[in-house]
Amino acid sequence: MNNCGLKAYLDGKNAITIVTDKESSFTINGNFLGAYFAYRHNQFIIYKAHHNININETYIIKDEFENASKLEIRYFTKTNEFDDMFYYDKDDLGPTYSKEKTTFKVWAPIASKVVLQYELNNEVLEEVMERKDKGVFEVTINKDLAKALYVYKVTNNSKTEIVLDPYAYSSSANSKKSAVIDLNLFKESKRINLKELKSVSEAIIYELSVRDFSMDGTLGNDVKGLFNAFLKHGIKTEKGNPVGIDYIKELGVTHVQLMPIFDFVTVNETNIFERYNWGYDPFCYNVLEGSFASTPNNPYSRIKEAKAMIDEFHKNGIRVNVDVVFNHTYSFIDSNFNKLVPNYYYLMDDNGNLSNGSFCGNDIDTTRKMVHKYFVDMCKRYVNLYHIDGIRFDLMGILTKELIMDIYQECKQLNPSFMMYGEGWNMPSMLPEYRRASLNNANQIPNIAFFNDYFRDIVSGKSYNNFSNQKGYLAGNTDLFYEFVKAMRGSVEKGCYFQNASSSINYCECHDNFTLYDKLKITNFNNTEIERNKIQLCCIAATLLAEGIPFLHCGIEFNRTKFGVENSYNASDEINMIRWNNIDIYEKNIKAVKDFIKIRKEFTCFREISRKSICNTIDAQIEGNVLSLTYAYEGELVVLLFNPSTKKQRIDLKGEYRLYANTFGLVKSDDKSYKQISVAPYEFLMLIK
Repeated sequence: MNNCGLKAYLDGKNAITIVTDKESSFTINGNFLGAYFAYRHNQFIIYKAHHNININETYIIKDEFENASKLEIRYFTKTNEFDDMFYYDKDDLGPTYSKEKTTFKVWAPIASKVVLQYELNNEVLEEVMERKDKGVFEVTINKDLAKALYVYKVTNNSKTEIVLDPYAYSSSANSKKSAVIDLNLFKESKRINLKELKSVSEAIIYELSVRDFSMDGTLGNDVKGLFNAFLKHGIKTEKGNPVGIDYIKELGVTHVQLMPIFDFVTVNETNIFERYNWGYDPFCYNVLEGSFASTPNNPYSRIKEAKAMIDEFHKNGIRVNVDVVFNHTYSFIDSNFNKLVPNYYYLMDDNGNLSNGSFCGNDIDTTRKMVHKYFVDMCKRYVNLYHIDGIRFDLMGILTKELIMDIYQECKQLNPSFMMYGEGWNMPSMLPEYRRASLNNANQIPNIAFFNDYFRDIVSGKSYNNFSNQKGYLAGNTDLFYEFVKAMRGSVEKGCYFQNASSSINYCECHDNFTLYDKLKITNFNNTEIERNKIQLCCIAATLLAEGIPFLHCGIEFNRTKFGVENSYNASDEINMIRWNNIDIYEKNIKAVKDFIKIRKEFTCFREISRKSICNTIDAQIEGNVLSLTYAYEGELVVLLFNPSTKKQRIDLKGEYRLYANTFGLVKSDDKSYKQISVAPYEFLMLIK
């Protein structure tokens, strides 16, 4: 077919765009097509036309010079009409396995042909799939396919691509092929019931990477970087301190947040030491990451071992949240999504330019119905199959409010203690601002929490490169007194983010940016190591005792360093791994953090939610450079004192108080009463009247 200088696209339900290099009239399948001149673009002329189109038929556009082009389906997939025509509301996509047969269903509404290619007993076989209602292709194989690998060969616009099944449960190593899984093998795995979480303010979240957790070898060389490392018990440091999951249990946190455990691209699953990456480069949202499995080419291994890890946390009284990256994929052209239904899954403008609010080259379009459904389906799967307790969304502000609320409501029905939170940064996405699940719209999506950069910036200071030299209040910037009080009150006051404190994830350190230890070496380089250590503990005390939801990055309690690397997402294991021997070095710090956690759990005044209650019951005063926060608690008064300066100061307490805790945790009670007390430089004190 001669298509020199002529291309034709279906960009709406019956809307055709013709791109040519010369003025002409046109026919469609031999009949006159009433096309009109739209505009010129460089050397090309753009024509528009309307014609009744049956998406299952082939159409040839010709100009008067006998140039011809097959009509390609292009931006029609981005229209509401397309969604209305092809939305599939059933819950049977992917493989439905039984010992006698497996039925495969895949949603590929613009495909002219889909072939199932499967591998069983070293034989590769193919079956043409039948087009059904709503653009779903289906085939049933009357064999036991429990160990079969498969792909779809999908033909869109005359081009055939190999595509993985977005609803498969597992894959071979490095996501080469999807795998049929006999889910009956996991039916005996029941949810381990924990005491119901009455309020998200009861949560104390501890973020960690599966890989970093065990890469130093303390837990055994056989489990380096693997899910199985979390099954190790009874291993101790030279001083006899527990490590691994035993350590997390003793620390007292309620939740761990696992950095991405679903399939990502840049780590070779068969040689994990070849390259390091955190995993924010997603490929298959439906499949667990094989580099964390002991045998990545066994599709059952990753499911079995991830479930065992999560169950082990539950047995030890710890809930598990997972970090998901629904805002973008590793690539656009090579993604299974784009091969399956070109353009549909990605956010773009009318000219096909991709949105790039993620700064990763593409943004997922969660305004589309089948994209929305897909992510809801995946999250329900995470809860039903893996028994997770919560989800953290990377760049949640690029996703729609509607998606976030639907995921929450569906998952909350499956797990009454389910929680959701994410990054609400207002990124430069093409998604209209009013639709974004961003901090700007926080009050429109109740029950969803947000990472509170206001808290971080005020308490410890900004922690990213261009602003890393800025001090927070506890690092010595005492001008931030009023802002610090707002942060401790859950950021619910005027000029802050939230209507209630349950929306605030309070943190000073997370996987992104400098660790707090490295940050303080920049801002407080004139201070001694001892002074910086006290500042670090004051920041942790503030994080754990502020209204809202406290969030700790694994290792903050033993002064974790990444050796000055601000963004270590691909740095190396040497930079990122947890060094368990630091537990012995920082025993006093760890004891302090354990005690702060105990205090938070004991005193409900640190878990208030409502703006009215917080503002009416927490009083703040400043005396010299010492801030006092006074809380009403069960007929008593609780006072927190922070001295972020280099000067020791004596404080009049206006009554008799006993000392309950200091920078290094709980203090032994000697029943001594204080009417005045000295607060040392970079000191935290808690007193009770």
